[in-house]
Amino acid sequence: MVLSSILLAQVGGWVFIDPDRPIGNAQGWRIQVGAFIYRSNAERTATILERKINLPIYIIVENPWYKVLVGDFRTKEEAEEYLDIIHKLGYEDAFVRESMVNIQNDENVNPSGP
Repeated sequence: MVLSSILLAQVGGWVFIDPDRPIGNAQGWRIQVGAFIYRSNAERTATILERKINLPIYIIVENPWYKVLVGDFRTKEEAEEYLDIIHKLGYEDAFVRESMVNIQNDENVNPSGP
């Protein structure tokens, strides 16, 4: 199976993203909760998180890893504030990383580019 064949597909309350076809309309920040070799472990983590938080959850395939990311934060500071909540949920290894994100209702964002 070729991992890059997994394109954007809505699954439950979270989304798979192929890194060769990034999704987002602005550069921002997400929280990486975990990286898994097995897709089922990433899906399980995403499902558990979906019940506990009210933020977008993404699974990004970066061969051979399935990485579970949370949120669409415009600034690193916003992501770091929410990181404390993720840590308190038991994901102590979670960290903030730069990513393309989906920013809604922001007049400074042009989804079609500059």
